[in-house]
Amino acid sequence: MTLMENSDNQIVALEFDKNSAKKIVAMLAALIVICSVVGVSVVMYAPRSEGYNVMYLLDIQNQTGNNNSGFSHSLVVEQSSTFHVQVVVENNKPLLYNYQVQVKIASDTFSFPVNVSAYEIYEFTLDTKQSWNYQVPVSLNEEGEYSVVFELFAEKDGVYRFTDLFCVKHVKVVVNTE
Repeated sequence: MTLMENSDNQIVALEFDKNSAKKIVAMLAALIVICSVVGVSVVMYAPRSEGYNVMYLLDIQNQTGNNNSGFSHSLVVEQSSTFHVQVVVENNKPLLYNYQVQVKIASDTFSFPVNVSAYEIYEFTLDTKQSWNYQVPVSLNEEGEYSVVFELFAEKDGVYRFTDLFCVKHVKVVVNTE
């Protein structure tokens, strides 16, 4: 028999027989085992973040910018028909990946990936937390309005697949009338 004091300072006798004590110990042990199994399951089988890729363009001052209005470059046929675009790709995935940046020149860009042949393809490999920073030259020598599209592909199972990441640079090529 165990004696215990309640809130009114009265002594109350609590009786436990050996079977009751064994049941309580067994229930506590079962509760500990269940909590352990659930805890280990959550840790082992919780969905893990696959990480992410980043691609962006830098301007002359190495600043990111979003120039969606108007043309970001104007070129003159036979005079200044080449410009350079600084392209940056970052691998924030937990594994080494093979990448492609496909540069495409199109007049309309309504869906991606753009359904035109690549103007240029750059292939490279990045380990986790590494980046690729490259100045891409683009030459246009025909009058018109163009979208220069940079699309990121990553290799999976031996095939390069579009990552849904792209950047667009709008260019206007004019004829010098002087």
